[in-house]
Amino acid sequence: MVLNQIEIMFGGQAGDGSLTTGDLIASVFKQMGLEVYTYKDFPSRIRGGHTNYVIRAGERPNYGMADAVDGLVAFDLEAVEAHIAEMRTGGFVIFDNTSESVSEHLRRDDLLWYEVPMAKIAKTDLGLELVRNMISLGVLGKLIGMNPKILRDDVAAVYARKGEKIVDLNLRAVEAGEKYVEEHFAGRPTGYGLVALADNGHLIMMGNDAIAYGALVAGCRFMAGYPITPATDVLEWMAKNAPKFGGVVVQAEDELAAINMVLGAAFAGVRAMTATSGPGQALMTEAIGLAGVLEIPVVVVECARTGPSTGMPTKTEQSNLNHLVFSGHGEIPRVVLAPGTVEESFYLAVDAFNLAERFQVPVFILSEQALCQSKATLPPLDLESVRIDRGRLIADGELTFGEYRRYAFTDDGVSPRAIPGVPGGMHLEAGSEHNDMGVITESSENRARMMDKRMHKLEAMRDELPSPVLFGDPDARIGVIGYGSNRGPIVEALDRLAEEGIAIRFLQPRTLWPFPEDDVRAFVESADRVFIVENNYTGQLERLIRYVTGPLPGLHGIRKYNGKPFRPIEIMEPIRRFATAEYAEARR
Repeated sequence: MVLNQIEIMFGGQAGDGSLTTGDLIASVFKQMGLEVYTYKDFPSRIRGGHTNYVIRAGERPNYGMADAVDGLVAFDLEAVEAHIAEMRTGGFVIFDNTSESVSEHLRRDDLLWYEVPMAKIAKTDLGLELVRNMISLGVLGKLIGMNPKILRDDVAAVYARKGEKIVDLNLRAVEAGEKYVEEHFAGRPTGYGLVALADNGHLIMMGNDAIAYGALVAGCRFMAGYPITPATDVLEWMAKNAPKFGGVVVQAEDELAAINMVLGAAFAGVRAMTATSGPGQALMTEAIGLAGVLEIPVVVVECARTGPSTGMPTKTEQSNLNHLVFSGHGEIPRVVLAPGTVEESFYLAVDAFNLAERFQVPVFILSEQALCQSKATLPPLDLESVRIDRGRLIADGELTFGEYRRYAFTDDGVSPRAIPGVPGGMHLEAGSEHNDMGVITESSENRARMMDKRMHKLEAMRDELPSPVLFGDPDARIGVIGYGSNRGPIVEALDRLAEEGIAIRFLQPRTLWPFPEDDVRAFVESADRVFIVENNYTGQLERLIRYVTGPLPGLHGIRKYNGKPFRPIEIMEPIRRFATAEYAEARR
């Protein structure tokens, strides 16, 4: 019996309730005291097309997906065909055999099969085929030992706003699933079980929601955005919650309008942000350059997806790193932060706003679909630890007109910033090159001095940037570097390889620009081999390391670019091969 360690996948057609069912399962697991990670894999359309939702539960926090799927709940044959190869030996399949059957060539003998006519039961016994997803909950819950009270309470809470009749219907559907297991599968255990742990008080939250919550707590009171997958959740969360705290949220007509609205709000002294993905980021590039030269503090959330062009809007990738670090005509100081967990998404959002205003630069929060649209458990957020630093903002008081220099030259490159309306603070803000008063000039001497002033901020801010996080054995000769959602599978790979006697250390950069070159160089130079784990074809992180630190021996890329996140085994295998070969060489 495998206890408290399971990965469930719900597979079916978009719009058939797979995602709702997955959210319910995740909530039940969380309330049973387990750590949870979820991953949505769905088509870029409202209804139709294969979709699946993975929910992993265990006793270790901040892991990602497992090596393989333990239990597949398949609402149609396509789900079996698409995912049978991902199943773990000894796993189980719950299949709706109302109108389809699994052929012998597809049916794996190393899996347990539980065939249930869920659609037929829903339509015949309950009068509504739509509730077959709730029947599947009853079947699954009974087979693996989910807490029935928590399950019923969650179902009731989800459908409460639809009235008592709908709540009752869905609860009867859950009971129908449980009854079917009792009548047909008694004495056929799945080999998986759950034992409720003490309530740890943890939350369960989506990455995008954590970013939006962090922004709101940090004082963001204006957001403009244009809907785009996978960033739309940030706009929706802010639209629902920001007005309760005096915030304004605008769905703009396009990304160009959105970023320019954000610049206007930030210029007026409001903490402001937008959220987008690759195609929208491309459209915003020129306006972000304007923010750089006018030294306007803005925050841009980039939820990366596969590209180029439209790409695969609902799939994950880390191919936008070059764009955020280098895009634009001309050069501006900028910051790129990359959270690795849902919890970090909250706290780095707070950091983003402080850095933006402290140094008057655009700050990017770089997430990706495997993190920003995934849910995970996390400890209660420490709101008391949040500090707001508005930098050299002059919001009241009085200045002397004619003496105020908006772009005054300072030791750290940061000038006093007066918002409109401050007496005596009138000044020019020109997108063309300007002097310290904001007056346009093409003086070559001034140009060089202004460039030095703005770009010096990158050095001045280094001590205030989120530092890299080190995991594992600090003396290990094998290292791994990766960022974003890859933190989970890398940490799990590290833990499991340590159990095999292979010592690994892992460096997770949370600031990708200005690049933490001293930390990375020291990490690489003290290792025999360093594996760079990333979700893109060209190895953008590895190339960035080489670009900033110079030639470094021993770097080796582990790359995945099929739109899916890493599973830990995909990281373990190349490291294990190297460690085994190194050991064999040492024995010769």
